[in-house]
Amino acid sequence: MARRPREEIEVNQDLNLAPMMNLVIILIPMLLLSVVFMEVSVINVTMPLGGATTSDRTEPEEDKQPLNLAISMTAQGFYITAAGTKMQPMPGCPTGGPSICLEDDSIDPAARFEESRRLYASGDKIRGEEVLLEGLSAYNYRELYNRLSTIKNEFPEETTVTLTADAELPFALTTRVMDVVRFRLEEDSYDSNEDFWAAKPRTEGDTYSILFGDPAFGVL
Repeated sequence: MARRPREEIEVNQDLNLAPMMNLVIILIPMLLLSVVFMEVSVINVTMPLGGATTSDRTEPEEDKQPLNLAISMTAQGFYITAAGTKMQPMPGCPTGGPSICLEDDSIDPAARFEESRRLYASGDKIRGEEVLLEGLSAYNYRELYNRLSTIKNEFPEETTVTLTADAELPFALTTRVMDVVRFRLEEDSYDSNEDFWAAKPRTEGDTYSILFGDPAFGVL
C-alpha cells in the first residue's frame, strides 16, 4: 500500500505584536495617572520644652517642633529627652545624671540583673526571679509617670515615645516601663507608690485615656 506523501504545513514565523503594543499604549497613561506625588517639607524651629510664652502658644500648630519624646533606660535611672532637650535631673539626683535617678540607691540594678542571669543559667529560677524583682524595684516608676503626665498636658496630641535600654538590662524593665507610659491614670501626679500602683486607668467614654500608647524601640 503506497503511503500518502506528508503534507508540509507552513508556519508563520512572524509574531503579530500589534495587540500587545496596543495594550502597552493604553496602560501607560493609566499608570501615569495613578502615580501619587508627595511633597515633603521640613520646618526648622526651636521650642524649648515648657518654655513657650502665651504668644508662642498661639502660633500655628505646624510651626512647632516635634516632641520626639525618648526614654533611655540605664542602670542609674531614666534619661528623658523631649523636643531635642534632655530633661534636668529631679531634685535629689546628681547633677548631670539621669532625669529620674533610682528610688532606692542602696540597690545596684546592674549587679542584681547579672546575678539573676547567673541563677537562671544554673537552674535556680525561683531565686533568679526574686533577684530580678529586687533590681526592678530600684527604679522610680512613679516619678516617671508624673513627668510624662506633665509632658502630655503640654502636648496632648502626641502618643509616640521611643524607648532605648542598655544592653545588659533585662527586657522585664522595658516591659514595666511600657506599662507605665501606656495609659493615663486617675490623677496626673502621685506622691506615694501605694497610690500610684493602686490607681486605675482614666476612661474617656468606653475607652482608656492614652498617655503615650505608641512605643517605638531605638538602638543606643
